[in-house]
Amino acid sequence: MDKKEIKRQIVAMLDAGRSKTETFKAFSGGAIKDKVLAYWIGTHPDPARREQHEGKVKILLGLTIAQAVLGAVAGFFLGSMIGPKATVFFTLFAALIPLWFAYGFYKNRAQYFTIYVILSLSQSAQMFKGITEDPISTLIGAAITLGIVFYVAWLKTLLFPDLAFIGPKKSRGSTCFPTDGRASAGRVSLA
Repeated sequence: MDKKEIKRQIVAMLDAGRSKTETFKAFSGGAIKDKVLAYWIGTHPDPARREQHEGKVKILLGLTIAQAVLGAVAGFFLGSMIGPKATVFFTLFAALIPLWFAYGFYKNRAQYFTIYVILSLSQSAQMFKGITEDPISTLIGAAITLGIVFYVAWLKTLLFPDLAFIGPKKSRGSTCFPTDGRASAGRVSLA
């Protein structure tokens, strides 16, 4: 079996109501490394969790769309200082990146949450660039941006509790599926 077929079977098993632990045990020790297998299972969105946190995701979508609008406006003004082609490029670029993340948040893809946090935190030094000229606006903007970043990270932990910041959670050298109430063991060894 190739990776795509295994991934399809994992999704089918989880969608059919099989526990994460059972699904892991069914494919463990095969062609896919156990760590990768645990990650695939951990990134599968649980319908009950999606429904439970739907309002929080809608808030995140609203914030992300607002970022897209503000980015498009800023891109338009930045591009208009350079030329007409730059205006179109910067406007589209600044709007499409947040909309791409909004798509990932809407589809409940764990990778989008992680990438958003990493990219935002990697740009954190840029947030404080203008602090000497306008400290209040800079601090307000940084607080809003960091607030959204921590909200995204928090929401990821709610939607995907079996994932660490990057990769599946581990406990004493084993992958742990603590949210898997149907499984008796709850832990699956990666050794």
